[in-house]
Amino acid sequence: MEILLGTQGLSGPLPYLTNVFEHLERLGHEVVVFAAEEARPEAEGLRVVNTERGLPLAPDVIYAQDAYAALLLADSYPLTPQVFALHDDRDELWLPPQLPAVIARVVVFDDRGAERARAASLVHEIVRLRRPVDTDRFPPLAPLRDRPRAAVLHLEHLSDFRRGVVERACADAGIEVGPDADFVVGRGLQILEAMASGRAAYVYGEEGGDGWVTQERYEVLEADGFSGRAEASATDFERLRRDLDAYEPAMGPSNRELALAHSARDHAQELLRIFDSLAPRRDPVDAPLRELARLVRVEAATAGRADAAAAQAHKAQARAREFERELAEARERSERLGDRVAGLEQALREAKQREDAATAAAAQKQGGVRGLLGRQGKVPSTEE
Repeated sequence: MEILLGTQGLSGPLPYLTNVFEHLERLGHEVVVFAAEEARPEAEGLRVVNTERGLPLAPDVIYAQDAYAALLLADSYPLTPQVFALHDDRDELWLPPQLPAVIARVVVFDDRGAERARAASLVHEIVRLRRPVDTDRFPPLAPLRDRPRAAVLHLEHLSDFRRGVVERACADAGIEVGPDADFVVGRGLQILEAMASGRAAYVYGEEGGDGWVTQERYEVLEADGFSGRAEASATDFERLRRDLDAYEPAMGPSNRELALAHSARDHAQELLRIFDSLAPRRDPVDAPLRELARLVRVEAATAGRADAAAAQAHKAQARAREFERELAEARERSERLGDRVAGLEQALREAKQREDAATAAAAQKQGGVRGLLGRQGKVPSTEE
């Protein structure tokens, strides 16, 4: 089977595409990745094209990773059946196009994605799969220590406040940040990779935190996609400190066993069963697909610039708050210095007064002595 994996850009779905590409190839299938905006085949071992001239002549199935690729490739291959992967429920770019006959199946990786797809105006046939992790690439490491000494913190996309909460909790527990980690803090695929490596895994993201992955809580957290939104509870400093004290080294081997349920090998086989069940389209889609694809790409670019501008504004606000704090501290130091200067000036005036008083007293005393000697006829001459 010749399979075309389509995406607007590699940055978002790259780990997933890498897993799928490799395991489909191992089964002898021809796989090509179309990435409209970027390609890094040397680094990732993918067979990538990013121009339409490099596309295969007649693939058997298209596996689209976003709306742009789905629309563009539906125009390029009007009769080829197409499957859509819904990676995220929070961004419209990840939703399947709301046009009949473009998509034959929608693959979702958690219950949140399934609920989002079912809420759309056009409900496609939905297939629920588990998000894969390559357990061969992430083999179990050394056994976990009885007490955690180091952690890997995936906090790059968190606000300063939420990142600071985790860092303060770890510092208070005496846990360093480093590669020789006993546990990982993160969300989504980061949690699965930690589990595959036999690490303890703590679910925490910008939307919230769900705590440790355990056998008892695994199904609930997996259904949520390990996003940190499974439970309606706040994860503040106090909860994090309590949770860190609840760490158990047995979480490592238990997580490794749970991660095997997300095998990329099994995932590829499940995808092939979906692909085999599809029949070619009878007629091309009656819609301006290429123009719609262009509009989706423009919208995605606009949203990207808006997100970048928001991030810059957030950083500027953080710098402004830092400057305000430094200014307040400088003013406080200036006030303290002013008080000290005023105190020194007062001490100097008092010392001057004491000096003047002592000089006057000495002069008065000397004048008294001269008067006494003069009355006795013993006033010394200037020669003496």
